[in-house]
Amino acid sequence: MIDDERVGYPSRHMQLALSSLDAWLTFVGTLHPAVLHFPIALGIVAAIVELWGAIRRETSPSSFALTSIWFAAIMAIVTATSGWFNAEFEGQPLTLNLFLHRWIGISAAVLLMALAISGSIIRTRPKTSLFRAWRMGLLATAGALAFTGHLGGSMVYGDGYITDALWAAIDQTEKSQRDAATKAAKEQLGIAQTPEKVSPVATPATAAVSVSSAVAPEVLAAGGKAPVDFGKQIVPILTANCYECHGNGKSKGGVRLDDWKWMTTERKGEWAVKPGDPSASLLVTNIELPESDDSAMPPTGDRVSPADIALIREWIVQGASAGNVASPGALSDNRWSIPERSLTADELARIQEQTSVMSQIGVTVQPLAQGSSNYEANASLAAPPIGDAQVEKLVSLADFLVVLNLANSTISDQVGSIIVKFPSLRSIRLDHTQVGDEVAARLAEMKTLNSINFVATKLTDRGLASLAKLKSLQRLYIWSSQTTPEGTKQFRIARPDVQLIDGSG
Repeated sequence: MIDDERVGYPSRHMQLALSSLDAWLTFVGTLHPAVLHFPIALGIVAAIVELWGAIRRETSPSSFALTSIWFAAIMAIVTATSGWFNAEFEGQPLTLNLFLHRWIGISAAVLLMALAISGSIIRTRPKTSLFRAWRMGLLATAGALAFTGHLGGSMVYGDGYITDALWAAIDQTEKSQRDAATKAAKEQLGIAQTPEKVSPVATPATAAVSVSSAVAPEVLAAGGKAPVDFGKQIVPILTANCYECHGNGKSKGGVRLDDWKWMTTERKGEWAVKPGDPSASLLVTNIELPESDDSAMPPTGDRVSPADIALIREWIVQGASAGNVASPGALSDNRWSIPERSLTADELARIQEQTSVMSQIGVTVQPLAQGSSNYEANASLAAPPIGDAQVEKLVSLADFLVVLNLANSTISDQVGSIIVKFPSLRSIRLDHTQVGDEVAARLAEMKTLNSINFVATKLTDRGLASLAKLKSLQRLYIWSSQTTPEGTKQFRIARPDVQLIDGSG
């Protein structure tokens, strides 16, 4: 028998040890969300206490602040360590946000420990000049902690998660102050207050009620045009063209289109959608810009069709009502009810390796949520677009992928034989591709698939009939496909339990 260790190969015992080590390091990584709040809170509280001490002209660190800093320093080291392994074992790509979040966090941990040690020395040997420098260092560190927390929130919840809410609060406060000043001035001048016309946009608490009452369907129908249904007609357009960057919790450029209240609320003097006024709505302005314009949306892929733009305009003219869908996000896949499991070290290594390979061709592979064992692959922004051969490479991740986005790719009907190799798939996007009935027939064989997007594809009534046999199907997008009204009618009769989004009124 050959001795593995003598010839340079690790023994089974050593492999097991390495696997166990990876498993424990993965566990350390999962602690990150649980411990990250402690150093941030303790560091900021210590800075506030010392600011109060500065006002009171105290000449040494307070015992409370110093105790908080010691605890913050210890927890910051734990947080930075767990965060490092969390990113490594989940295969997170090294984005600018992650780079800054990681190294500012590590720097803050080092500074907190230095502040804890130096503060303890200063407290026993008070020196005014050193104490002032110590206080300034504490304030700077508290700022760094707050900023790295902001970066972490942006990575998990999308850009602007904290700042958008802050600016919205500031804008609303300024608006309230202006309204109060205007009212006071009118009262002082004896100008009568005229009743304000009901506006489609009100405060977030009353917006859904005011819009629906301001643009009642019967009134619009009496005006000669049928009301545009937000959920059935507008959301499919946004899904196909906008949600990649501005939906499903993402807010690229600080813009969200999957939250109706966010869309129809003024921010910094601008509106994503201004009910009643398409020309003042950034959504319309940007999708109408020529493709050569840097602000044109969407930035890649096909342009929004004139017919779809006209429909969005009409919806806004009618008051941009949300109808029964106050939040378009409600139409998104319910990804959070999918069962989770613990991944082995070997599985994590395989995911990390394949994530790196796919990123080189523009395909993003990432967990649905921090610490999740369920993953999604997004090829919609790959340049050049991927084809069947590249999709085949994802089969090595078939046990983990539950969401697959192949929108805007150059796949053919042959891809159907590849997709059926993903046994856990719950949601798939094929919109804006050349696939059709052959792929639909293969998808009908799957067991867990519940959301399919065939927007702007070659799907016909024959493929629609095949999909009617898919028992797990819950939602089907066929906007701008080659299906007919008769085909959709027959589908609805056969599958009344499926939400069919076809763009009809």
